[in-house]
Amino acid sequence: MKQKELRTYQRRSTTRTSGYHTCEDKTGGECLILRAQKFIMHEKEKKFIFYIDKIDLVELFLENIGMVAFGGYIFTTEKIVLSFVLTATAVNQETGLTTKISYEKEFLGPINKADWNSVGFHKEISLDNGTMLNNIQVEMTISSDVGNTLEFISFDLGAISKEDFRNDTLQESFHKKTSMHVPYLYYLESELPFETYLSSDIELEKGRVVVLKSCNRCGRYLPINIENEINTLSFSLHCKKTAPCVHSTFRAYTIKNMSDCSGDDLNGLNIENGKVISYYGHQLECKACKKFFVNAPLNPQRNSQQFREDGLRRRAIEVLVNRLLERNLVHFEFEKRTKRQFSEYIWKKFGGRCFKCNKKIPLDEMHLDHTMPCAYLYRLDETATCLCSTHNSQKSDNFPVDYYTIEELGQLSKITGVPIEKLQSKDVNQEVLALLVKNVVWFYDDFLMNTDYQKIRDGIKTADKINDSLKRVIAGLADLAEEYRNVKGKYPNSVTIK
Repeated sequence: MKQKELRTYQRRSTTRTSGYHTCEDKTGGECLILRAQKFIMHEKEKKFIFYIDKIDLVELFLENIGMVAFGGYIFTTEKIVLSFVLTATAVNQETGLTTKISYEKEFLGPINKADWNSVGFHKEISLDNGTMLNNIQVEMTISSDVGNTLEFISFDLGAISKEDFRNDTLQESFHKKTSMHVPYLYYLESELPFETYLSSDIELEKGRVVVLKSCNRCGRYLPINIENEINTLSFSLHCKKTAPCVHSTFRAYTIKNMSDCSGDDLNGLNIENGKVISYYGHQLECKACKKFFVNAPLNPQRNSQQFREDGLRRRAIEVLVNRLLERNLVHFEFEKRTKRQFSEYIWKKFGGRCFKCNKKIPLDEMHLDHTMPCAYLYRLDETATCLCSTHNSQKSDNFPVDYYTIEELGQLSKITGVPIEKLQSKDVNQEVLALLVKNVVWFYDDFLMNTDYQKIRDGIKTADKINDSLKRVIAGLADLAEEYRNVKGKYPNSVTIK
């Protein structure tokens, strides 16, 4: 009998144009090789003072506000605590009145040691106070152990003035999960030396080599984490799950300043024919352009029905895992056994804080993460992780080893009880997979025949989407359709066959 394949459902055709277009002189396949600037901590706290005489604000989002922003990238060998203080004078040029601006900001984003970290902040300023800022100063305070080595690249201080932000089209997108997109969100300069606006007397040394890749939309050169690509900086990875990337433009970046590079600058980089080679490859557009000019225009194409579909598919995998294990949802099991609420138990277990950023979060704003991903057949149980909405979205279906640092994995193992070896693995849940294969007839003839799963929405049967999700994660381990045919002598009717 000729083997057939289960149909992989086709993506819906787009219903409107995205507004995305490429930069005239950048393809996303160019890069610069630059040196970071290094500083060694000789005391436990160091203040870096940045100063500009004048900044002209522009109105953003038709809201009578301007924004001043500061940010860049820091490599640190040890843990640091980071905070900012902004001071400036706003001048109303019509009335001559001045207003003192003062703003303090503790940086709460994750800072990984022995790696690069993106940092920064922005401050909204009412244009009623004037469109000119004078005597702008940013005090960046870093607290750390004596002897810690810090390195800096792509720092800038200035007004957010991107033309696309001057109307309200991107307003909602700008404010959504902003902290995840600092500092590339601001569209500031990215090739300036760290000392450009430094007014304090700081002794800087030559630091490590950094690769800045081009964006094929905005044309900026922005840092990629070539030493640890999984911890992305300004660009998302292209072939994260299927590395090494084999797509030439996404993986190989022509060095545009090769004539300025010494042999030392190129040591340690994987270079072929004048191009830096990336293992995973990176998207052609930076994360900011992806956010504003790709995702923002495309997301409205998804109607409420389509969002419900994806939610149904995710819940179906959760239900499937529990059914195969002959277990109830953990919330019911836990409450029946302990007379306590499961969510509150996890929340207290993590001290009411997001595990990733350590930010305090109310119980009703906690997001329960599977720790080991549901998409790979892991059940939500008492090993769940407490995350804020931002970091739950970031982690998504990633394995812990692809999202957390080695130190964080150790801490997570202690809190959840999951062995560190398990947290460092990237395997499908073998117990559940074996049960799925054993019960493959039930899966196709009973589970997927559920009325909700057999509904066709926008030309796609939900059962096909559920099956396709499973097919992707167990590829090479099992072929469910063939397992079914071996038992029944035919392919199942609950899914679409080519």
